[in-house]
Amino acid sequence: MSLLYIDGSDFVRALKGGTIKLESHRDQVDQLNVFPVPDGDTGTNMFLTLQSAVKEGEKSQHQPLGKVARAVSAGSLMGARGNSGVILSQIFRGIAFYLDHKERAAGSDLAQAFKAGSRTAYEAVMKPVEGTILTIIREIGRGCEEEAKKNDDVIKVLMAGIRSGYAALEKTPLMLPVLREAGVVDAGGQGLLFFMEGFAEALAYDNQLNLDGLRLSSTAAEKVEFSPPEELPLLDYRYCTELLLKGQGLNIEVIKNNLGILGDSLLAVGDDKLVKVHVHTNHPGRVLEFCVQFGSLNDIKINNMQEEVHQHRNNWPKDTELRSSPAQAPKVGLVAVGSGQGVKEILRSLGVNQVVEGGQTMNPSTEDLLKACQATKLPAVIIFPNNSNIILTAQQAALLAEGQEVRVVATRSVMQCISALIEFDPDGDLDDMVKAMEEEARRVKYAEITRAVRDSKVNGLDIKTGHIIGIIGDSIKIKADDNQSAVLEVVKQMKDEDSELITLFYGADIVENDAQELKSLLQDLYAEYEVQVHYGGQPHYSYYVSVE
Repeated sequence: MSLLYIDGSDFVRALKGGTIKLESHRDQVDQLNVFPVPDGDTGTNMFLTLQSAVKEGEKSQHQPLGKVARAVSAGSLMGARGNSGVILSQIFRGIAFYLDHKERAAGSDLAQAFKAGSRTAYEAVMKPVEGTILTIIREIGRGCEEEAKKNDDVIKVLMAGIRSGYAALEKTPLMLPVLREAGVVDAGGQGLLFFMEGFAEALAYDNQLNLDGLRLSSTAAEKVEFSPPEELPLLDYRYCTELLLKGQGLNIEVIKNNLGILGDSLLAVGDDKLVKVHVHTNHPGRVLEFCVQFGSLNDIKINNMQEEVHQHRNNWPKDTELRSSPAQAPKVGLVAVGSGQGVKEILRSLGVNQVVEGGQTMNPSTEDLLKACQATKLPAVIIFPNNSNIILTAQQAALLAEGQEVRVVATRSVMQCISALIEFDPDGDLDDMVKAMEEEARRVKYAEITRAVRDSKVNGLDIKTGHIIGIIGDSIKIKADDNQSAVLEVVKQMKDEDSELITLFYGADIVENDAQELKSLLQDLYAEYEVQVHYGGQPHYSYYVSVE
C-alpha cells in the first residue's frame, strides 16, 4: 500500500507529528547548540515556531493544501523565535510558494516544495553558512527529488530526503570548525530532521502504513562525543533582538542595509506589510529606534545571550545520550588547488584540509602538492587539481608520495570539486570514495568568464584583446560585451532537461550588487531552477559557473 497524495488536513496532521517529535527531543537539540551562539535554545526556538505554525494551520486545515500551506507559513513567521526559528519560517514560506493553488500534492510535488523552501531560506540569510540547517534542508530536497524520479510514494520520498539530510548532518562538523571543536553536529539541522521524522511518521500512521525498513538506525547526534569548551566565549554582540514590524510599503533591503551595521546574524524577512527582524547587537535600542520609523513594533524580545551562555554552560551534560565513545581520527585527508578568499573558505568548509594557492596563471609544483599532502598527517589523501594544467602535476605527486596513499580526482574546475566533495567520508573506503567523487564531478557542467588577453580566432569567434569570453569546459564558446551577457549565454548552452541547479562564484573584480542582480535575472529566466551565488574572490575570472 502506498500514499500517493496528501491534502491540507494531511499536511496539518503531519505538521503536528513533526512538532511533537521535535518537542520530545527539544532538550537534546538545545544541548547541541553552539553556533552561531552557544546559548542552548535552538530546539526550544524551533519548537515554539512550529507551535505557532500548527495553530494557524489548524484554522484552515479543511481548505485546499495551498491555502493551508500559506496559513502555516504566516503562523511560522508570526511565531518565529531565534535564528533557527526565522530560518525555519522561511523554509515554510518557500514550501507555501510552491504549493500555492494546489488542492493536494504528490511525492514529486513535496520534493519540489522542499527545494523551494531551501532556496527561500538561503536567500533570507545575508551570509549563508554551510554546515547549518541551510545545508540540511538543501540535501533533504535533493534526496526527495532523486527518490521522486523513481516512484511517487510520499512516504518513500520523505524518508529518502531524511536519509540524505542525516548523511549531510554527519558531515557538519567537517564544515564548521566550531562544531568540530565542540564535538557536535549542527543543532538546527538535527532539529529539522527530528521534525521531518515526525512529519513522515504521522502520515504513515494515519494511513496505516508500515515504516519498517525505512527507519534510520540511529541519529547523527548519538554518534558524536560532546565536549563543552573549558572557557566560555565572550560574545561580540550580547543581545538577541527580535520584533515584528507592521507597516505599509516596508522595504526589506533598506531594513537589512541599515541594521546590518548594528550587529550580526541579521534576518529580516516578510513582505511590504509585515517584517520579522532578528539581529544580534550591542545596541537593541538603536534597532528599535530605526524600525519604529516605518511602522508599529510588536512582539519585541531582547535576550542577554551572554547570560544565557552562562546558564547553558551550567546545564551542559557530563554523561548523557549526547556522549558516546570518542570519535576515531579520520583516515582520509583532502588537498585542493584554489585561489580567492571565498573559494578557499568554501573548500575548507567542505572538509578540505589543505588548500594550495594556484590556478590557471599560477600552477603549483609537484613539491607544493606533496608538502600539502604531508601537512594533513593522514594515511590517505585525495588531491583535487581543479585545473587541466595541474592534473599531471597532481598525478606525479601521487606517484612520488611516501608513507601516504595519494589519489587524484582529476577535477578541471573548482565547481567540479565542490560537487565531488558531497561524497566525502573521512572514514570511508578510499577506492569507493574516489569512484563516487569522479562520477559526481563528471555530472557537473562548468564554465569560466574572463577577458581575452590577446587577439585570436577560436571556434568561429573573432576575439579581440579585452573581449569578455565564456569558456565552457576547456573550450572558448562565446564572446560578449559584458559579464552578465556572457553568464546568461553559457548557462543557456549548458542547461538541459535534467538541470536543476545553477551556481555562480563571483570574482575579485565583481561587486556584490552586480552578482545579486545577475542572480535575480537568472531566477526570473529559470524559475524552476535553484540559483546560488557565492563570493569567490578569484582573480582573473569574473565568474565561475556550474549547471547540474
